[in-house]
Amino acid sequence: MQNKNNSYKKGRSMDLAHVFLRYFFETEYMHFGYWEPTDKINFLSLKQAQERYVSKLLQMIPDDVKSVLDVGCGSGEMAKELVEQGYKVDVIAPPSVMTSFARDKLAGKANIYECKFEDFDIGKRYDLVIFSESFQFIKQEAAIAKGLEYSNKYVLIADVFKKSKERGPIGGGHQYNDFINLLHQYNLTEVNNLDVTQHIAPQFDLEADLMQNFIKPMCLVGKRIYTVNRSIWLRILLWFNRKRLGKLQGKYLNNKNRNGAAFAQYKTYRFMLLQASGVGV
Repeated sequence: MQNKNNSYKKGRSMDLAHVFLRYFFETEYMHFGYWEPTDKINFLSLKQAQERYVSKLLQMIPDDVKSVLDVGCGSGEMAKELVEQGYKVDVIAPPSVMTSFARDKLAGKANIYECKFEDFDIGKRYDLVIFSESFQFIKQEAAIAKGLEYSNKYVLIADVFKKSKERGPIGGGHQYNDFINLLHQYNLTEVNNLDVTQHIAPQFDLEADLMQNFIKPMCLVGKRIYTVNRSIWLRILLWFNRKRLGKLQGKYLNNKNRNGAAFAQYKTYRFMLLQASGVGV
C-alpha cells in the first residue's frame, strides 16, 4: 500500500468541508442529501436530508448480507451505522483528517485501511462492497473488477453519472451508458436500480444559494479590505494564485447555470444493487 502522505491530494478540500459542516451544522456526513419536495432547501435541513440518504441506501442491503466493505468511508459515520445494525464492517479510504475521525469513531469495531482502492490488497472477501459517492473517483472498469474481487455476493453503488457526452456546467461522474455496458461485460445483474436524481438535485440549489449569498459577499468584503490595506504580502499571494482563483470564480461564483435544474438535465444519480452472476438473492 502506498505512502500515506503521497495520497493526500483531493482529500484536502474534503477535509476543510468536513470541518466546516461538522462545526456549524453538526453533521458528520460528506455525501449529498436526499431531499423531499416538502423540505426547506437550507443548511439547517442538510443533516436531516443526509440521514435520510443513508437510511434509503441501507434499506437496499439484502437480508443475507453479514459483512460489508465500505469504499471511501469519509468520517466513518455510515460505517458506524452499519456496525450498529449488526454488520461486520471494514472500511477503506485514502489518508485524510476525516479518516482519523473515522478511526476514533469506530474505536476498533472495524478495520480501517488507509489507501486508494486500486492499491487495496488483502486476502478477504465480503458479502457486500459499497461505494457511496466514491465510485466516480475510481476508473469504473477498475472499480467494478476490484469490487467483484472482494465481493462474494453484491456490489452497492450510490453515485452520480453523466447522461451524455455533452459537457454541462456541473462536473463529476462516469458515463452512464458506458457503465451499463460494463455490467454486461462483467455479468453483473441489476437487482435494483433506483433513479433518485430529483431527490439529489436540490443540493445544487443549496450550493448556488451559498455561493451567491455568502461566499460572493465575503469575497466583496475581502476585496474591499485589500483595496484599503494594500499589503505587499497579500498582493504577492493573490498574484501567485491568480489562475486558481480565476478558475474557481468562473466555476462557482459566476456560473449561474450551476443549479438543481442543470444537475437533473445533465446527470443521473443512482442507487444500484448489483449481483454477481450465479449468486441467488
